[in-house]
Amino acid sequence: MSPYIMTPHILNSAITMRRLLCVLLMGTSLNATAAGPKHEKVEPFRAYNLTLYGYNYTDMSIGSFEVNGAGGGNIEVGDAEAGGGKFTCCASLYTPLPPNNNVHIKWSRDGKTWCETKVPFSGPIPAKPEYMEVHFYRDGHIEVAVTESSSPPRLKLERASPGWRYAEREQNINNDHKFARCQRGYF
Repeated sequence: MSPYIMTPHILNSAITMRRLLCVLLMGTSLNATAAGPKHEKVEPFRAYNLTLYGYNYTDMSIGSFEVNGAGGGNIEVGDAEAGGGKFTCCASLYTPLPPNNNVHIKWSRDGKTWCETKVPFSGPIPAKPEYMEVHFYRDGHIEVAVTESSSPPRLKLERASPGWRYAEREQNINNDHKFARCQRGYF
């Protein structure tokens, strides 16, 4: 006879222990699967159609500009009261913004020479975005902002006329080429 004789009482205990062990192992496995990997909270995808407005702090008017292919119209030289632009519809914005997001800007002063650049834009995005503002600066750089309401001009400048900052035209400087690629004809 074997030294390990299973009596009905021991046999029932062994079966009960195996069942208990299986249940514990399955429960641990299910808990690990149900919990899953930890994820960061993901912002829901949203699409906005924003009113486009241009601000011109340069020395010459801009005949036409675009943001990501959406036409923004012309922008006079801004003065102490206004940025020089008009409101147009519509620039699209999709959130959440991808990393290293850029806004593609194209513009022409005379309809013959066109310039383009990509402007980094990472926000902030207000709770209720309504406007996409494009600010053209005298040194040639451009900034983009998204706002809930139209903003006053960032710079309060004087101007000789809607087309020129200074009455003596040779004083007016065009720095478009400093931060952009410019060429004859639309591209």
